[in-house]
Amino acid sequence: MKRKFLSDSGVTLLELLITAVIVGIVATMAVPRFQIAYERHRFNAANRDVNSTLRLARSEAITDKEQYGVHFNPGDMTYTLFKDMVNLAGYDFVTGDSVIRVDTLPTEFSYLSTDVENNVFLFRPNGSCRFNGGGNLIMLAATEGVVAIFDNNVLSSTGRVHCNSYFY
Repeated sequence: MKRKFLSDSGVTLLELLITAVIVGIVATMAVPRFQIAYERHRFNAANRDVNSTLRLARSEAITDKEQYGVHFNPGDMTYTLFKDMVNLAGYDFVTGDSVIRVDTLPTEFSYLSTDVENNVFLFRPNGSCRFNGGGNLIMLAATEGVVAIFDNNVLSSTGRVHCNSYFY
């Protein structure tokens, strides 16, 4: 009587290769979707940083009982958190104001605009916001496959920040 050393059950090399090819095809189709999701996440993170800076200015104004502001510079795509020390009655960021931090938007952001005078949002000690204009901040970011538009609005009466995001 002959003993059988090989089992009839198991996986053949051909079955393993076919499975690997199928997994590779599915992964290839999924990679562009992951790239788009990654870009959307990066753009949302940059917008959250801007909103956090606005909220930090409001919080500091309430805590210190002083005016704090955020100045947006569309030319070099930066925004500056500052303590208003020089011209308390004006809606501006001038030399002599105490700069707390300067941040730059990622290079994919190609447009930054506000509809407020001097691109400055000033927060009072009671939490309200002072500005001449509508209180809107618009940012546009684009890469291959993703276009993002962020429409941020600061309410003057409460100083609260509201954001709408649009992805195309």
